[in-house]
Amino acid sequence: MRLGLALLSLLMLIRLQQAQDDCGAGSCHPAIGDLLLGRSKQLTASSTCGMKSPQKYCIIGYLEAEQKCFLCDSRYPYNPYTQHNSHMIENVITTFEPDRKKKWWQSENGIDHVSIRLDLETLFQFSHLILTFKTFRPAAMLVERSTDFGQTWKAFRYFAQDCAASFPNISSGPAKGVGDIICDSRYSDIEPSTEGEVVLKALDPSFEIENPYVPYIQELITMTNLRINFTKLHTLGDALLGRRHHDPLEKYYYAVYEVVVRGSCFCNGHASHCDPVQNLRGDAFHQPGMVHGRCICHHNTEGLSCERCKDFYNDAPWRPAEGAQDNACKRCNCNGHSVRCHFDMDVYQASGGVSGGVCEDCQDNTTGQHCDQCKLFFYQDPRKVISDPHACLPCSCDPEGTLHNGMCESRTDPALGTVAGRCPCKENVEGDRCNRCTANHYGLSGSDPLGCQPCNCDAFGTLPFSICNPATGKCLCQQFATGRRCEKCVVEYWGLGKSLYGCSPCDCDIGGSQNNLCSPEDGQCQCLPNIVSRQCNEPAPGYFFLPLDYYIYEAEHATSLSGSAPLVKPTALPRCDIYFQKQGYEFTIENGKIVLNRSKKRSVRKTGLGQDAIQLGQGSAVAVVFRQPSAGRSVTWTGAGFARVLSGAGLRFAINNIPFAMDFDISIRYEPETLEDWLASVAVQPTGALSSQRCRTQGFSQEPHVLALPAAKRVALLQTPVCLEPGTEYSVDVYFSQPSASGPKAKSFILIDSLGLIPRISSVENLCSEKDLDDYQKYRCIEIASEVGPHILPEACSRLIASMSARIHHGAVACKCNPQGSLNASCSRLGGQCHCKANVVGRCCDTCAAGSYGFGFHGCYPCECHPQGSVSSLCDQVTGQCACRQDVDGQRCSRCLPGYFGFPHCRPCPCNGYAELCDAVTGECLNCSRFTAGSRCERCMDGYYGNPLNREPCHPCMCPGAPTSKRFFARSCYQDSQTAQLVCNCLEGYSGRQCDACPSGFYKNPGSPMEDCAPCPCNNNIDVTDPESCNRVTGECIKCLHNTHGAHCQFCKPGYFGSALAQDCQICTCNLTGVLPATCPGRDAACLCDPATGACPCLPNVVGTTCNQCAPGYWDLASRKGCQLCDCEPKNTQSNQCDQLTGQCPCKLGYGGRRCDECEENYFGNPQMHCISCACNLEGTSQPQCDKATGACNCRAGVTGWFCNQCGRGFEKDFPSCRQCHLCFDQWDAEITALAQTVQGIMRFAASLEDKGGQMPSCDMRFKTFEDAISETERILKHPVLSLEALTGIKDFHGYVQEKVAQMGSLPRMLYEFPDLNENIEDIREEADLVYELLQQKVHLHHSFHHLNLKEAISNIRKHFEMSLLAEEKSSGTTPVIRYSEYTRNSTLAVMGQQALKGSNVLEQLKMIKIPDIQNLNEKICGVPGNLPCTAAACGGALCRDSLGLRDCGGPNCSGALPLSSNAFRKAEETAVLLTNLTTQLREPENQHFQVESIRKMAEDTKLKGSLFNGELERAKNQIEVDQEITKEFIKKVKDFLLDESAPPEDIEKVASYVLEINLPLTPRELTSMLGKIRSIMAHCQKYKLNANKRNRKMEAAQTLLGEAQDAEKAAKALPPVREINEKLKNAVSSQGRSKNTFIKLNEEIQGIRTQISQAENQLNKTGDELNDFSAKQSEVEDGIATLQTKMLMNRNQATSARAGAEAAFKRARKTDNEFAAIKRKYTILQDRLKAKGPPKATLAKVKQLKEEAEKLAEEIEKKIRRVTDLEKKLQELNQTKQDKAEQLRQLEEQVIAITNEITEQESKYATCKS
Repeated sequence: MRLGLALLSLLMLIRLQQAQDDCGAGSCHPAIGDLLLGRSKQLTASSTCGMKSPQKYCIIGYLEAEQKCFLCDSRYPYNPYTQHNSHMIENVITTFEPDRKKKWWQSENGIDHVSIRLDLETLFQFSHLILTFKTFRPAAMLVERSTDFGQTWKAFRYFAQDCAASFPNISSGPAKGVGDIICDSRYSDIEPSTEGEVVLKALDPSFEIENPYVPYIQELITMTNLRINFTKLHTLGDALLGRRHHDPLEKYYYAVYEVVVRGSCFCNGHASHCDPVQNLRGDAFHQPGMVHGRCICHHNTEGLSCERCKDFYNDAPWRPAEGAQDNACKRCNCNGHSVRCHFDMDVYQASGGVSGGVCEDCQDNTTGQHCDQCKLFFYQDPRKVISDPHACLPCSCDPEGTLHNGMCESRTDPALGTVAGRCPCKENVEGDRCNRCTANHYGLSGSDPLGCQPCNCDAFGTLPFSICNPATGKCLCQQFATGRRCEKCVVEYWGLGKSLYGCSPCDCDIGGSQNNLCSPEDGQCQCLPNIVSRQCNEPAPGYFFLPLDYYIYEAEHATSLSGSAPLVKPTALPRCDIYFQKQGYEFTIENGKIVLNRSKKRSVRKTGLGQDAIQLGQGSAVAVVFRQPSAGRSVTWTGAGFARVLSGAGLRFAINNIPFAMDFDISIRYEPETLEDWLASVAVQPTGALSSQRCRTQGFSQEPHVLALPAAKRVALLQTPVCLEPGTEYSVDVYFSQPSASGPKAKSFILIDSLGLIPRISSVENLCSEKDLDDYQKYRCIEIASEVGPHILPEACSRLIASMSARIHHGAVACKCNPQGSLNASCSRLGGQCHCKANVVGRCCDTCAAGSYGFGFHGCYPCECHPQGSVSSLCDQVTGQCACRQDVDGQRCSRCLPGYFGFPHCRPCPCNGYAELCDAVTGECLNCSRFTAGSRCERCMDGYYGNPLNREPCHPCMCPGAPTSKRFFARSCYQDSQTAQLVCNCLEGYSGRQCDACPSGFYKNPGSPMEDCAPCPCNNNIDVTDPESCNRVTGECIKCLHNTHGAHCQFCKPGYFGSALAQDCQICTCNLTGVLPATCPGRDAACLCDPATGACPCLPNVVGTTCNQCAPGYWDLASRKGCQLCDCEPKNTQSNQCDQLTGQCPCKLGYGGRRCDECEENYFGNPQMHCISCACNLEGTSQPQCDKATGACNCRAGVTGWFCNQCGRGFEKDFPSCRQCHLCFDQWDAEITALAQTVQGIMRFAASLEDKGGQMPSCDMRFKTFEDAISETERILKHPVLSLEALTGIKDFHGYVQEKVAQMGSLPRMLYEFPDLNENIEDIREEADLVYELLQQKVHLHHSFHHLNLKEAISNIRKHFEMSLLAEEKSSGTTPVIRYSEYTRNSTLAVMGQQALKGSNVLEQLKMIKIPDIQNLNEKICGVPGNLPCTAAACGGALCRDSLGLRDCGGPNCSGALPLSSNAFRKAEETAVLLTNLTTQLREPENQHFQVESIRKMAEDTKLKGSLFNGELERAKNQIEVDQEITKEFIKKVKDFLLDESAPPEDIEKVASYVLEINLPLTPRELTSMLGKIRSIMAHCQKYKLNANKRNRKMEAAQTLLGEAQDAEKAAKALPPVREINEKLKNAVSSQGRSKNTFIKLNEEIQGIRTQISQAENQLNKTGDELNDFSAKQSEVEDGIATLQTKMLMNRNQATSARAGAEAAFKRARKTDNEFAAIKRKYTILQDRLKAKGPPKATLAKVKQLKEEAEKLAEEIEKKIRRVTDLEKKLQELNQTKQDKAEQLRQLEEQVIAITNEITEQESKYATCKS
């Protein structure tokens, strides 16, 4: 085998040498050799015998010599002369020496695992391996390879005698693929014992390899290391025996003669020779035949294995050479600017496989894949090619203003629009070198991506057509605009961009704002408290500005100078009517004034007092005059009225509510009683020292000021100002005098309304300008505002007054509208008048107007005092009580006093002394006493007799008993005037003079205790006026009415039915034809029926209450035998119901007969199957139209055809007339018919001859017969058998048969319609036979022609017979109808009789009805007869209701059953309560000894509940701690995110949404529940504390008792020893001891409870602290939300400014466009003038320049307009987005605020738990 491999290798080498030496023709490969040659130093073994010292080894048997054991000494290399026992590993290398078997490699004895390893210096291609062994081949071994110099190993092949045992996880083959790893057992047998070989091939030759360069093949045949692992020795079994004389393992070892590793230098097809690898491992010299590892590469490749391209040959990817394709590496193209390149696969693929080389280190300022471009900041000279060393020139761009830091366009390309060397300027930069800013831009900077910053001059604040400074960016601002961009207004101006006029002045209200500064965005001024609007000139809702006349001091409240008491208390007015009545006045109001009249007629003028005045106090010169507003008259006064002051007298006004130190004008409102003028002397005096510097500086004049009070005016102003200051109380003394008084005794009075303080506007510093003061005087603001009543202030006045009010009151003043008296909380802007409810007055709507009362949420009710019953129209403002006249009563004085009637002229009640009260209107007496009755108590009440008018008392009627007894059976009685006997008016059911007998219809009830008369129990079915209607003794009914009978007339009579109790017995109405004969006897006797329902007993199959109809599916009621079954054919009928008179079933189409069991007229067939339409021609048929069995149409005379639609034989062909032919036709037709029969016979005979041909006995007979037949045939042929008409009929019949056949053909598809198909076919066959018979009848027609008339007569007779039968059936069918009609008539008569009977019964009942008398019943129940109206009935009645809608029956003085029982019930309840209280008091001594036990139980419960409370607190604490950690972590994350400035709004929105979706640790409901639990526990604690206190007190009392008991014990010792006393004392002592122990235990338990309570309080404190921490964290969340809001606000402001900029730019562009149009027009005019004038050249040049500039300007404007339009769209979208986000954030903010409030509320609840 080894020789074969050598020869094979030699042949391959020769062949390859020829093909591979020349690498120019394609791939080339080095020769294959032994890789071990020259690599002895690279070959190692893991075990070699005798390496350290000589080692003994033995052989098996005497194979070589007689010597059995030898020595192995491998310390030195093998030498055949000196070291022949050396068995080093290098001995396995093939040397081709003659004695090569004298040296080998041998391992140490008995070692199974030994390896041989070959380390190569580079990657080699492996071919195969051959091992030749001296000893047995290994029992198991494997070969491994490495391609990474021994770092990792892969198995080539496994070899074993028993693969399953040695390598259980390795397949034993055969291999399925070239790379499969298997275990081979062919080279591991124990035979041969020497020179056995192991062969391994890298590629199994049994597999065909198409491409050897694929990666997995290359991996199989290449290696850097080879390792042979021996894993198991072959032994003969003696290795397991014990050691005797020699070691048995000395015979077992590995010994190898030779190892051949065939391979070649691996060069990837790019080399045919290899050189030694320098400076790597290996021998120092090169042995001949050695396979070297460094390839001598061709195809522009290099490397040990030609695994890469040479430098600068990387334009194509490196590939191994394959066959005729050398796949040589391509040279790079770098245009002479580089000598280095590399391959880039992405570039190669992008070029479509053309070029992948990328040049490196391009020189001459070039770059690019092929150094074909100028590098950055250089451009290609258009005049030079790229390969020129000087083709690239540097850019001259300004790096500050150029894109990409000064880079220019590298080359000129018309397609791309580039120009070599051109500088690409930044967006806001221009110039050839990009070295200057564009218009309206400034600050050229390289750090700015746009080059220059836009000036962004605010369009609203910048001068038109101005540009900014290119260096500083400063814009030219309009008036009142400032800032670099003119983007804001100067101080005290606002609204830049809000209007077309630029900045507007703040114009803040000088009084309502803190200063004249306002917000530059919205112009909002800084308002004083409770003032709103932009200019701070409007009060906030619920606030107002004080008017000029706000500080008013009513004269009614002033103090008379002659006295010290105030005239009227300011808080509430006195009840005038009561006071005046006490003083002897009649109090009335006339024309809005109070008029007081005394009983004596005296002149008011003489007394010195007016009609509407009252003098208070002895000798007082001042009185109060009240005035009430009247409809249609304006109010000209303030307060309740006036102070009427005598001339010379005065009033003192106390002032203590000055708001601001300033000057005031004093005004006096008055009304003179005469047309004479008055004078007032005014003196102002402070009660203390002045503190204000202002008023001290001015000095305070105490001299009185004189003020004129003209009679023509109502208001007087003191022109001298008075300085007043807050915090000081002043008294203003005003004396009034009349200079024109006639004498000292003449008294004159003046009505003083009020004194007012009018703030002087000029005294308020820095409030008004000169113009404002002029307007204030011009419009007479003080005079108008001082007027009383409705007035309209000019706008200038109201504005200045509001400003002054805001200044002096430091803001607006709260309305303080009374919630009960006002409609809402708002008031008028100036004056503060609240919107009052009805009849409510006052600025705050807090008092009732004069003439009203009952201040409350409804307002005030009008007094509505009755003008005739009251003294005055005023009433008490609290109760509403009017002042009534004599004998008049009621809140409104609208009714008489009790005991009087006839309002308004009240008179005493005329009740003859028997009643105190009467009807207030009619005077009808109420509650007559002493058994009297009547409207005047003028008669006795029912049941009594006498004459009250004559003072005769009323006596009871004895009928027969007294009215109050149970035997009073009369309504009333009277005393006969002649006989003086008592006559009773008996109740129903009683008779006799004393109502002691029973009338007819009644009987003595023996069961009654008084043997009362009871009505006969006849159920209202007797005539009660008939004495014989019932038995007077037993009550048995005798003469029953209404068709009833029975002992109580409780049943209907026989023959009647219904309800006897309801008088509804009706006669039985039965149909005589449908009932049983025995039920109706006949004649006048009524039929019997069910007495309850009236149902009659019916015959079989008859239904109905009156047996008047057959049951469903039955008929023939008139037979009087019951109804018989309809028996309709179910298949042929529409339902099973038939006509109840005729029995006719409702047939389907095509079916007839009573039962629908026949085919209908003009239909034929089997009705059990289906009926078919005959389809006969109506003009050609007679009645009936067709045969019901065959369907053959009955043709009339002269007509033929299947459907009778043709004229017959012997008739003309004109259908449907078909006139008969001539008589000769019949004769000829008879002859032809006979001949036709003969011909048919001959034809049959001839046919039989054909069948029997050749069987005749002789020819003569045959020919004779033939001759006869021929002659007969000739004769027949001269006369045809069938005419043309007969043939036509046959043809028609044939068509009909075909039609039937077609129908039969469709029958299989219609099995669901004709399930019995066989029967149908049989019927059709029968029909065909009938048709054939019909054809035979036509052939033999001439035989029966003479019988034709007879048949026709028979058919006529039959037809008439059938008609007569039909008429008979119809006549017999009318009999049930007649019977039914008779029955209906009888029923109708019976119903009419019943109705007449009912009518008579109703009349009888109406006669018997009597009106019930409920007066006595009402009197017995409620206490008063029921004949009085509810308003007059003091005790109510049956239908009476009180003001609340409840039943009104009874009263305090009523004697009826209901009020008496109510009183009794109430007293019983009171008695029960008293008894209960008494019982409780009696049981208290018994319960004292249970107190100690109950205290002990309470203590145990307290202890248990305290432990439960402690557990609850512990659980709450744990839960709060967990929630605290979760909340702390969440708040930290949210805070970190919100503090991140780069967070986009979308993420902020998501975070906010997430925060809102998170549930709090406890919901509000859970918090509330927990709080409730804590409170309940604390309540228990508090209760136990109280119980503990009680127990302490009881314990002290017990100890006191204990001491007393001890004293008693000592005293008892002196007594004589008595056993019982001693035992009791012992028991007492033991009880005291037990009590003491109990008290001690209780004290201990109480102390424990106190300890637990203190612990609970501490835990609650901790819980509160934790909640406080949670609140702090919540505040952090709020801070984060505030940051979020700030960001949102910044975004909104940016959007607003951007939008403003866009709008400004758009407006500027629009203005520029308009200006350009104007310039264009001017240019056109100028051009026309120049054409006419002939301008000079300079002018033309300027014009041309101007034109160019204008065109350029137009282009720029168009560009800017487009940009502005785009920007505006973007801004609109951005603004909309911002608005949406702002709205969402606002909603989120509201939700967060709501959550915050809820948390705060819960926190406060938790914080106050312990309290």
